Amino acid sequence: MHVLLTESSFGDSDFLLQPLRDTGCLVSRCHSRAGLCRALAVGGHCPLDEPFAQPDLVVDVRGQAAELTAREFGVVCAIRDHVPVALVSPDPDVRAGVPPGLENRVTVIDVDGLLATCRAASRHLGVAGVGG
Repeated sequence: MHVLLTESSFGDSDFLLQPLRDTGCLVSRCHSRAGLCRALAVGGHCPLDEPFAQPDLVVDVRGQAAELTAREFGVVCAIRDHVPVALVSPDPDVRAGVPPGLENRVTVIDVDGLLATCRAASRHLGVAGVGG
C-alpha cells in the first residue's frame, strides 16, 4: 500500500513515517525536506502524478484548525484525483478537525486505526515496506 503523507504544520507527520513503513507501506511525502511542494520544486514531481505508483491513500496530519493550511493542499489534489484521504491528529487525545467542504470527502481516524488499516492492506496486497 502506498501512502502519501502531508501535514498542516512542518514536522507534524514525522512521528508517523516509521510506523507506517513498519506496517509494510511505501510512504511518500507531499513536501521536500525543505518544505516545498514536490510538484513545484525544480525537477520535482508529485507522487499523485505517478502513472504506475499512485498513492492508495493520502494521510493528512492536522489538529482542529477550521481551514486547510498551504501545507495541506495535497488533500485537495488527492480528492481531485479520487484518492481517499484520512485525517489524523498529531495529538492522541484530540480528534482531527474537518475543514468546511470536506465533511463527506475525508475520513477522520486515530493513529492506531490508521496503522491497523495499513497493516491489513499491506498483508492483503503482499507488499513489502519501502522508504520514500
